[in-house]
Amino acid sequence: MLTGSAAQAQTDTVRASTLPPAQLAEKYYNSGVAKFNDKSYNAALQDFDRALAAKPDFARAYYNRAATRYELKQYAPAVQDYNEAIRLDPSTFTAWYGRAQARQAQGQAAEAEQDYGKVTELKPDYAAAWYDRGALRFEKGDYQAALQDFTQATKVDAKYAYAWHDRASAERQLGQPEAAVRDYTEALRLNPDLHVALLNRAAAKRRLKDYKGALEDYSDYLRRRSDDPVGYLGRAGARYEAGEYQAAVDDLTQALKLRPDYALALNNRAAAYQQLKNYKAAEADASAAINQNPQYAEAYLNRGHAREMLRNVPGACADWRKAAELGITAGTAYAANSGCEQ
Repeated sequence: MLTGSAAQAQTDTVRASTLPPAQLAEKYYNSGVAKFNDKSYNAALQDFDRALAAKPDFARAYYNRAATRYELKQYAPAVQDYNEAIRLDPSTFTAWYGRAQARQAQGQAAEAEQDYGKVTELKPDYAAAWYDRGALRFEKGDYQAALQDFTQATKVDAKYAYAWHDRASAERQLGQPEAAVRDYTEALRLNPDLHVALLNRAAAKRRLKDYKGALEDYSDYLRRRSDDPVGYLGRAGARYEAGEYQAAVDDLTQALKLRPDYALALNNRAAAYQQLKNYKAAEADASAAINQNPQYAEAYLNRGHAREMLRNVPGACADWRKAAELGITAGTAYAANSGCEQ
């Protein structure tokens, strides 16, 4: 019995190792897919290597090895494998999409954009490709093209909340706040947990001078994310624009408790303190903002105003000149009107 058992085990080993190359490649390929699905990426990579050693023109093995390398953040080798998969089967849209993602991960935005475009040609109903190309175009400032891509993504998949959200952001950039509010609202209807849409819808409402609506959105966001200083900064901005200066100071103070080095919050609180005629506090906050960012032109401008009201004319003049040097032309006008050049 022992001899028979040993012989049977030896026979299995011989049979497995003498499979025809195509079958052996499929065996390793299927094993690699199973390991990939278990997130055992290094083990999967070894199986795909074996599959390709047995069958060098195995397009699906190149594709899956590329996907494995992508998960391992081996982006350049992943692109090489996607190249082979595309060469062997150029009609498979998933290889083009995978290569686009790997190229994007390497910072090759132009090449990734071209690959996403190819996906939209091969499979026009693949919403992710429209969305991802739109995101690339948005990042480079081509908002009109981005809007077209996000719109197509929503047509292909009307439940694609992120596409509705990013279409709204493109509309904001193109000066279409009313359309942006509608699209942010749709994104929130589809995904109530997309909290950033509340922040962005609030910003669009501020453009429309709908301060009440903006405050409602900011407050709703802060009920969900009370630890985010950006939410307090935004609500403070809406309160400032609505003339609620003390409430703006309170929100900015809360933002600074959460993030003491928040230069933008310091500068904005300086502006609110000026409206409350608390010029010493305004000067102190603007100075703190400048300490955080010595190139902060708006903070120099605000400190100049506070120092003027504190009768520190030389200090005000120096701040306005610095603001002008950093690109705010109004600094030159303030300096001139206050007699700084005399």
